[in-house]
Amino acid sequence: MQDDLLSIDISLALKWCELPATSSTSALRQHNLLTFSLLDALHEQPAVAHDAHHASPELQRIENKLNLLIELVSQLAGRSTSHWHPIPVRLSCRGIEWLSDTPIDKIQLLLELYLDGDMRHALKIIAEVVSVTEQKGRYLIGANFKSLDEIEENQLEKWIFSHHRRRVAEVRKRNSPV
Repeated sequence: MQDDLLSIDISLALKWCELPATSSTSALRQHNLLTFSLLDALHEQPAVAHDAHHASPELQRIENKLNLLIELVSQLAGRSTSHWHPIPVRLSCRGIEWLSDTPIDKIQLLLELYLDGDMRHALKIIAEVVSVTEQKGRYLIGANFKSLDEIEENQLEKWIFSHHRRRVAEVRKRNSPV
């Protein structure tokens, strides 16, 4: 993991598989932008530009949220009920590290990161495994993200920063005298 980037230690549901030969970077980007839009809608931080055909920015914001909700519900209806359990990871906008029970021998992976436990829509990223280190019978896997464009990287960095700020605020609140 690069030391000059903000990274967080967090428990996330993470799924990985060998990179399918039919992977489309543009389809992944479209999927990831929807994922970030859903995260924004769930956390009440939408980035909505006013459209001239709407009477107000508030109506446009509601319409965008309804569109996202319809998309989320339709995707959930088509999914199995299997649920991934969160594992500890170190995440930055350029890479990820996690402990695995088995070594990974593939160089290119398709990762699915579930950034919000309430949302079963994953961020999908092509990653290159850069290190596999044995640690007490387990394997520390380090991977660099390869498919994120500048917009996706900025959105992930924004999410990481926001999560980091919430954690710092929680620690300050717990440690401050009442």
